[in-house]
Amino acid sequence: MQQAAPSQRLYELDAAKFVAMLLMIVGHALDALVRPDELDITRLPWSLWHWWRGITAPIFLTISGMLFALTLRRDDRGRVERSILRRRILRAVQVGAIGYLLVLPAHRLYDLPFVENEVWRAFFQVNILQLVAASLTILVIFAAVFDDERVFRRAVLLGSIAIAALTPLVHRIAWYDHLPSALAAYVSYDGGSLFPVFPFSAFMLFGAWLGARLRTIEYERLRWFRRTGIVLGGMLAVVGVTISTAVPIAGVDIYRYTPIGVAIREGVALLFIVGVSLALPALRAIERLLVLFGKQALTIYVLHLVLLFGSPWFSSIGRLYPKALSLGEGIAAAITILVLTLGSVVAWQHVRPYILRPAVVQALRIGVAVVLAYLLLA
Repeated sequence: MQQAAPSQRLYELDAAKFVAMLLMIVGHALDALVRPDELDITRLPWSLWHWWRGITAPIFLTISGMLFALTLRRDDRGRVERSILRRRILRAVQVGAIGYLLVLPAHRLYDLPFVENEVWRAFFQVNILQLVAASLTILVIFAAVFDDERVFRRAVLLGSIAIAALTPLVHRIAWYDHLPSALAAYVSYDGGSLFPVFPFSAFMLFGAWLGARLRTIEYERLRWFRRTGIVLGGMLAVVGVTISTAVPIAGVDIYRYTPIGVAIREGVALLFIVGVSLALPALRAIERLLVLFGKQALTIYVLHLVLLFGSPWFSSIGRLYPKALSLGEGIAAAITILVLTLGSVVAWQHVRPYILRPAVVQALRIGVAVVLAYLLLA
């Protein structure tokens, strides 16, 4: 017999997840398209904008971890059903595969043996989709190993702290000298990865601890989360900033290489999530849309990448006019990408009842497989 998941869903998390995704998309578009002389991240206000861009991924990862734990169903013995674990592993594989497919270094599989090593190294760079896949796999392993939910809660918290604490040590090792590029990219920035496991998986594991803790709150869960988010977020941010000011580390990017940066970003992320939850009542008219977009955040992210950069088989504006537009043109392009992406999600909700029938779904799967096979082999 399964334990029922808590009935009170925190839709505020979906809304905050979407807002974070919205900011990520706009940031990607402006950074990819606008000329550096009009978007100079070394000067105000763009330096603050650049700093904030570093917070959006931790927000998204923290919420993803919370939702993982909140929706994790266990039986009377505390074990997660193997079917649930299989589905989540499959989800991780799908997300990672999409991440790699979007940057495939050749149009056809036949051409892969002729790809140069430097191009392969760029292909293996770990971006947010690969990081989500890796972090989700880590969480599935924790859920499978730790049957008792209290032990699971402690394990993910300790795992988060360990990843943050070990980050400076991990990045002192020249991993590309010891591991294949495909693996080294997950633990090193040297090959161009933007989101290695150290430190970024710490955010998702910390979120899982918060989500597991929320499962134990039966009443006034939202109030507990807001209070905890303000206190804990404020403490992490203040302590992190205080330490970074009192103990300056010359020549080191604290956000990339130190637990201090993890603490500051996690603190600001928690305060942001609480802020969105407090603002949501004022946005009641569009609450359903916010929740819908939050649930479809990964889909929205993938769609915006395709619209902005294209795919291995066609190019888009981000490749055709890299850092070549004015600020006004870049903003217009970002708005266009947002409208097309969000509009596609809304349109899908309208046609979904007609498509999600066994025969139609099977035909679509076959059709997608055939098209993909043609693109890779033709």
